[in-house]
Amino acid sequence: MANLDRRKFMKYLGGGAAVLGAGVGLSLGACSKSDTVESVTGEKAASVTKDVPVKFQTFQPGEYFDWEKSIIEERLAQAAKGPQKGGGGPGGEQAGGPTVITEDAILKYNKTWDPYNPLFNDREYAKKAGFPSVPAWPCFQTPRGGGVSGIPKNIADKFYYANDGSDVRVWTHIFAGDSFTSEGEKIDFEELTVAGSDLRMFKIGSSAKMFNAKGEHVGWGYGNTRDAYKKILEGSKPTFAENMSEWVTDFPKAHYTTDEEWEYVFSLWDKEQLRGSQKLYWEDVNEGDEPTWTCSGPITHMDLIGWNGGNQNGLFMRGNRDNRGVLFRDQYGQYLNETSIHYGGRNIPGSRMVFYNNTACYHIIRMLTNYIGDAGLVTRVRWIFRQLFPEMQLERPGAEFLDLVPSMKGKGCTVHGSEGDTVIAKGYVTKKYVNDRGENTIDLTCWGETLDNRIVQVVAASAKLPSKKA
Repeated sequence: MANLDRRKFMKYLGGGAAVLGAGVGLSLGACSKSDTVESVTGEKAASVTKDVPVKFQTFQPGEYFDWEKSIIEERLAQAAKGPQKGGGGPGGEQAGGPTVITEDAILKYNKTWDPYNPLFNDREYAKKAGFPSVPAWPCFQTPRGGGVSGIPKNIADKFYYANDGSDVRVWTHIFAGDSFTSEGEKIDFEELTVAGSDLRMFKIGSSAKMFNAKGEHVGWGYGNTRDAYKKILEGSKPTFAENMSEWVTDFPKAHYTTDEEWEYVFSLWDKEQLRGSQKLYWEDVNEGDEPTWTCSGPITHMDLIGWNGGNQNGLFMRGNRDNRGVLFRDQYGQYLNETSIHYGGRNIPGSRMVFYNNTACYHIIRMLTNYIGDAGLVTRVRWIFRQLFPEMQLERPGAEFLDLVPSMKGKGCTVHGSEGDTVIAKGYVTKKYVNDRGENTIDLTCWGETLDNRIVQVVAASAKLPSKKA
């Protein structure tokens, strides 16, 4: 095992981390062991070692083995370099500069996630509502900066990854003809390994500001992932496909929607309220108010493919020939990229397709836009969910927001959504205030529940509302 130069390491981390030193340990997989780490939100994640006769390498934070050294050193250097320019979202920046947003792009995005609201789908309606054209539905454009590259999936014998959700704030409507640029604000590369754990874990994140063509600051965003791995010292080593299929063992069975439940779904559809041109004034909102629920689903595998796009997501491209060791190989011998967990999960025996991490969030947003009407604007979306791999799961994801709702205290996301699930969007106004831009604002805690009362997503949201005084 090798040490990084102390001076170099301290320089990378700004003088605030432990020295990379020597250390060797073993973890016997047959002994069921659970360690915890702190997440970006302060929640705890568990490292679950299954009851199998395998000995794993144990790790110490800040102490790296020879096979880890160059990879970690490279990412420390990237973090030290700082953020680079970038852009995100369907209308994001390209190599030649910011893309001018088209109405066709907006309409395609809007129809995908909310085909019911005429404000986002009907040009003439939008103009009568006082807009120059159809406004983009929330999260069409997201601030995004450059960050640290992820840990290679073939670094060890088992690899796990998770997304802790994103926090997106955009304070303006977006129309055809607009263009935006992003400027990186900060990047994170932080070790979360618990001393003596058999799971090495890192948090990799970045934040960025977004500016319009006039140079005005109109948005901010943050997102992170966690990469983790295990090293087997004794025992059989799984293929990459076997490793990527492990979540199936612990995943709950799919929900079967009964005739009675379908009648309940129909009743929720009938009760949905689209405020439209009837203004919701800030003065008329009170803390504790609850928007009318919306119901999406039951969600099928065809829905998931249609929403997220399936172009060549499973096609084995020529350029991937040398990367077969980190491609998923299904029961038919086909090579698929890592999103096979979402798209091609049906090719994993005993599994099914699962939600992209923010799928339920988009259906919750529909409840918000219904509630605030044409004159309101969703200005913040912070989405949180339960991770797929047991090794990466947090304790009560979204608890810091659900605890603000009296009836939801002590709860958190309980399952990663999958095909067959229905998303019943619910919300609660937690705060009412005038923000630092002088805008009349409300905060809401929102969540998505399934028909069997499991929570698949938590969303912290903000919205700007018109004032009677104006």
